[in-house]
Amino acid sequence: MTTDHPFGPSPLRVIAVDLDGVPMDCEDDDTAHVWVRVLAWSPRRAYLTGAAPFAAAAQCHPADLTGRVFLARLDLNNPPSSDDTAGERLEWPDLREAPPLPEEWTRPHGRTT
Repeated sequence: MTTDHPFGPSPLRVIAVDLDGVPMDCEDDDTAHVWVRVLAWSPRRAYLTGAAPFAAAAQCHPADLTGRVFLARLDLNNPPSSDDTAGERLEWPDLREAPPLPEEWTRPHGRTT
């Protein structure tokens, strides 16, 4: 991981995978794409982007990405524009799969079993 990037790690979640999409542009050989939610950018919007960097970071097939959480160093002050709805060639600096949360953090409040 680089240390000269001025932004802290931000969580993002893959909420859906599209394996049979079309290339986003003439430089895109891959037709697998993911819908990614970055709550720090927008609680309502998901971003369609290429699946390859996420599959590489998780060391899995793109079909297995739904629900996985990742970390990347993102500029939270400059989210992508809402103009492009056909897919975006976004950069995900220092993308890595997030470590799993401890079980006690995922239990409903007040439950011990």
